[in-house]
Amino acid sequence: MKAHLLFGFLGSGKTTLAKYLLDQVGTSVKTAIIVNEFGEVGVDGDILRGRSIDVVELNSGCLCCTLRGSLLMAIEELRDKAKVERVIVEATGIAQPSELLDSLAHASGSQQIEVGPLVTVVDCAKMTKLEDMLGDFYLEQIETADLLVANKIDMASPSELTAVTRRLRELNPKAELVFAERGRVPLDVVLGHSSSALVQELMAEWQHENSSAGSFIETHSHASRQCEHDHHHDHHHHDHHDHHHHHHDHQHGSAHSHEGGIAHSTLAHAADGSPLAHEVESFVVHCGSGATAQRWERFFQSLPQNVWRVKGFVQSDQSPTLIQYTMGQLEMTPASHASQDALVFIGSQMDRAFLEAEVAMVTR
Repeated sequence: MKAHLLFGFLGSGKTTLAKYLLDQVGTSVKTAIIVNEFGEVGVDGDILRGRSIDVVELNSGCLCCTLRGSLLMAIEELRDKAKVERVIVEATGIAQPSELLDSLAHASGSQQIEVGPLVTVVDCAKMTKLEDMLGDFYLEQIETADLLVANKIDMASPSELTAVTRRLRELNPKAELVFAERGRVPLDVVLGHSSSALVQELMAEWQHENSSAGSFIETHSHASRQCEHDHHHDHHHHDHHDHHHHHHDHQHGSAHSHEGGIAHSTLAHAADGSPLAHEVESFVVHCGSGATAQRWERFFQSLPQNVWRVKGFVQSDQSPTLIQYTMGQLEMTPASHASQDALVFIGSQMDRAFLEAEVAMVTR
């Protein structure tokens, strides 16, 4: 089985790219997608479900912390029971590539996985703002990519595109750079790449440390690719409490936990090396059905800046509607169905009670 990895910060367009890729997949290679959700409601899984493709939705938080076991079980099940030959893993927007690769490297048994390229989707209109806000955490997704998809070019000005292109070339001169509007990238461009030296390095490191294990993970890379990364992987300590709360400490400086139904993840470090103050959290707000499109638009226009991402399904003018909001930009798209009327809020230090009250006002 070949595994293709999609990265990109919240709202960059990973799911849109995944949808476009699935639309291009033929029947010659059976393909599955694993959608990882940060939050309690599987919105991305609902968007992708219903096509002639297997969808596995993992909805328990950050890939690097809570999905090591279930991600591998999902891959094993897809391979053994569904006879899947290719899997696309869409990582959560706060996942770091080295940690996901570390998870794949700990596969057990006789699993054979060819790890494909690291693909990172970048929001052209927001890259500068996100780099300033998130620092090294954001940059790792760019610096480790084999393929950079500069997405949403239709939302960026010519000067922004010039600046983004220059910055991406500075950060990762060896990656292929493609530009896209709404994630429209040809299938062979994304899936035709081989994996990087980073993949080889991490896999070789794990296999050396665990030479007695029966795992077999296969990697391919361009001979010309050279990566110099200093990777140190702490052991992950899992403390299981009621309601399956988790807390994990990583050597690279991020911490993740789930408390009271809210998922948390402290981002690693700012660009200057100082600890980053932002703690990512998410929660779900269930919605009534009495809102108009105009009310929803006013609500999203008034959201504070610490609400980074909102996604979900609502009733708008008595019709199911997909909501996609990212840092000031709102998309409302008619939906054929909605598994439940609910919105996932993702941000930092959000006032949950205030947002719940505002949603109730919209739908009263």
